[in-house]
Amino acid sequence: MQDSFASAPAADQRGSSAVADIRSAYLDALLAGDAVRARHVVRRAADEGLSMASLYLDVLEPALEDVGLLWSAGDVNVAQEHYATALTTGLMAELAVRWRQDPTSGRLAVVTCSPGERHQLGARMISDFLEAAGWEVIALGADTPARDLALLVELERPDVLAVSTSMREHLDGVAATLAEVGRVQPRPFVIVGGRAWRDIGDERAGALGADARVTDPRRLVALVAERFPALADDPDE
Repeated sequence: MQDSFASAPAADQRGSSAVADIRSAYLDALLAGDAVRARHVVRRAADEGLSMASLYLDVLEPALEDVGLLWSAGDVNVAQEHYATALTTGLMAELAVRWRQDPTSGRLAVVTCSPGERHQLGARMISDFLEAAGWEVIALGADTPARDLALLVELERPDVLAVSTSMREHLDGVAATLAEVGRVQPRPFVIVGGRAWRDIGDERAGALGADARVTDPRRLVALVAERFPALADDPDE
């Protein structure tokens, strides 16, 4: 059985020091522009049993955040930052295949970025976590217009809508999205998250029309698993 990460500890069973070494090695490879070494670091960690949760949240995500800080300080340029993001995106696609489950819960989630939001790695992580937990996921990626999203939600009738926002200047797009989705019946359970929400309270999320603010994909999986238990198989099928 493939490992479940709904309640996995952040640093995994290998210990925080070992995971920090993997993260450092991955960051070094990114900054050196060495794709072969970067892929080897991550693939070896996965082969040796590091969970998807720890690879995503303790290695890939913080390494990219470090690259972003270096870009802000002028120590790496835009091309280098884009390179690191593209390489990490490709590795995430590869890792997702390792842990993806066939849809077994009978539940459907739509995962998207808010209007104007081009940073889609957070949404990709949410999609991968949900698929590894047996959910069917419609992943829409970056910059989904509010009205188009509402039309899709009305057609597909998902149990959950997750909206990811990385940049705070795109929070107005969240308001537009939730206003449109709020008119759809039946309305899905709406979760907002992403870096832009890390230091914003639940009150603002609720005021915009969200049912929950979640910035950790593991907690999101645990939340929806509790609220939307797997549906029983139809005995007539």
